[in-house]
Amino acid sequence: MTQPTKSTTGYYRSPSPEVGVAERYTSPEYLALEYERLWPYVWQIACHVDEIPNGGDYLEYEIGRESILIVRLADGRLKAFHNACQHRGMRLKTGRGNATELRCRSHAWCWNLDGSLKEVIDPQDFDPAAIDPDRLGLPEVQIDTWSGLVFVNMDAAAPPLQDFLGVVPDRVAHFRMGDMRLLSKVTTKIACNWKLAHEAFVETYHAIGTHPQALRYVDDTSLEYEQHGIHGMHRFGPQAMGSPSKRLDADDLDRGDILLAAVAELASANLYRDEEVEAMRALVPVVNALPEDASMTEFFANLRREEAKANGVDLSAYSDRDIALGPLWNLFPNITIPCNAGNILVFRWRPDGLNPESCYWDKYELKFVGQGQEAPEPNFVQVDDWRDYRHWGVVLEQDLTNLPIWQLGVRTRGFSGPIWGRPDGNVANMHRVLGEYLAKER
Repeated sequence: MTQPTKSTTGYYRSPSPEVGVAERYTSPEYLALEYERLWPYVWQIACHVDEIPNGGDYLEYEIGRESILIVRLADGRLKAFHNACQHRGMRLKTGRGNATELRCRSHAWCWNLDGSLKEVIDPQDFDPAAIDPDRLGLPEVQIDTWSGLVFVNMDAAAPPLQDFLGVVPDRVAHFRMGDMRLLSKVTTKIACNWKLAHEAFVETYHAIGTHPQALRYVDDTSLEYEQHGIHGMHRFGPQAMGSPSKRLDADDLDRGDILLAAVAELASANLYRDEEVEAMRALVPVVNALPEDASMTEFFANLRREEAKANGVDLSAYSDRDIALGPLWNLFPNITIPCNAGNILVFRWRPDGLNPESCYWDKYELKFVGQGQEAPEPNFVQVDDWRDYRHWGVVLEQDLTNLPIWQLGVRTRGFSGPIWGRPDGNVANMHRVLGEYLAKER
């Protein structure tokens, strides 16, 4: 396992503090280079298995001008194809649905779900060599899964997904993400570059400016950062949850109110359940009566264990730290996974067509289903304006409010590029790897 180098200040060092260029967030030419040299050659999340659970289910995944069709076969296997009729290029399917075949809506040429040619209309009018079934299957795309997430790679020569993921599966295995079910997927647009949006979730250095209210209940000075090859992780310290930031005067803060505020705010972001808010409200006097040296992280973790048990979910095997506030893993190039015992979010950012100053954000919510309970049907929401969706929670709304304003700043003449220090190590690492992809001619 690769080990990050930890600095004496408690942060993990980036390759080196450096200055980048602003055009990477605003330039159509830079975006075009990403479409040419990054996206066709990198493993990327296309969907969750619960979006295509049944034989015949399909889903269209779009990245730039590329469209990839994910199909569930009758035997449960997944296949991925370039989503284009081999006659004259019509997209075979759009969106998400169920089908018994892949028939072109234009001239009715047809393929089986496994990509093999099924029918050419009036075959006598074509050169037999041109419509040879052995040559006319749909072009395949590499596909693999990890913990319920479906990945694709357009490069047939790309290394296997497990090689790409590196240490990540081992480091998050105990969260059992593959045993969780998809509760919801929300997609919206943000008026900023996809990298800028992603960067806001690969560091927590911005908490003091963007989320000042959070400093009441979590110590932002305890942040830890790691880089593992092309991926990274950041999280708060072992006793950070329920401990006010050392930047604040803790004598003015009531511990019960601190934990109540923490639970309420994180529940609004779908990290905790509403029931936990009510349970915490009733326990405020108990918290205030605890000894001064009592661990708030331990208290809160035990509360969550009891609440989960009442809902048929066993969290006894998890550490206090992972129950209270787990790590955030960022997967190159465009994924952040906030991990908490019992529930996980997956954030994905994608560029918006040819506009370098707009992107799509997909938020997946995964949770355990209680013993003896049936998994609910996933809820799918798509809104062009994030303000039309009312369930982001305070923290995410603060990020969403900031990002378009941030984009306005990076495009001005007065900004030449970011200055990355130790707290920005994962951001710098992401751009280092991106630069390596973009420098490689294929």
